Amino acid sequence: MSKVDVNLADSGTESAIFHNLRYTNDHYGGNQNEMTFEITNWSGNMISAEAAIYATNQTTGKIELSWGPRQEVYDGIRITIRGACENSEFLRMLQLILEAEKMVEVIKP
Repeated sequence: MSKVDVNLADSGTESAIFHNLRYTNDHYGGNQNEMTFEITNWSGNMISAEAAIYATNQTTGKIELSWGPRQEVYDGIRITIRGACENSEFLRMLQLILEAEKMVEVIKP
């Protein structure tokens, strides 16, 4: 197994001034694979998040995502990041994840 563990703050100077982003993936395989994506606000704008569960809409009878601040197991997460610098850091982290995943494919046993 080739584990991926990348942290934007470790990728270079001034890489994570506002938000630090970390991604880990144990690459265990199938349903046992565990991936974690973490965003930490160091000095930037606040990070807003909404979570959803699938629920039946009482008006239409259709199953839809029900968004709200419930303390339950969620089926979906929506994260809103405000600020040009914070969004740029988020995009840089996505690029870092892509690069790390490409390297894992090369060195995968």
